[in-house]
Amino acid sequence: MVKQTIQIFARVKPTVRKQPQGIYSIDEDEKLTPSLEIILPRDLADGFVNNKRENYRFKFQRIFDQDANQETIFESIAKPVAERWGEVLPKDRMLVMPEAEG
Repeated sequence: MVKQTIQIFARVKPTVRKQPQGIYSIDEDEKLTPSLEIILPRDLADGFVNNKRENYRFKFQRIFDQDANQETIFESIAKPVAERWGEVLPKDRMLVMPEAEG
C-alpha cells in the first residue's frame, strides 16, 4: 500500500458580482509552504466596537488562483491520485477514468 501524507490544496474561485469582493493575497515563496491570506475588513459604519480578526492566513501544498481551469486542477490533483490507485489495485481489476474535456 502507498503511504503518503495528506495534501491540502486551495482553489480561489471568482465571486458572484452582487456579493462584496473579498481581499486576498497568495504568498508562494519557494522556501516556504504557499499561504493564502484572506482579509475581512471591519465594518466601522455600524458604530459598534468590533474586535474580530481581520486577517486569516492558511497554508496549503499548492494554491490555484482564479485563472486556474479544470484541466490544470485535474492534472495537478486528480490524475496523480488515480495513477497511484492503479498501482495499488489488484491486477485483475481495471480502473476506468473519464478523459478530461476542455
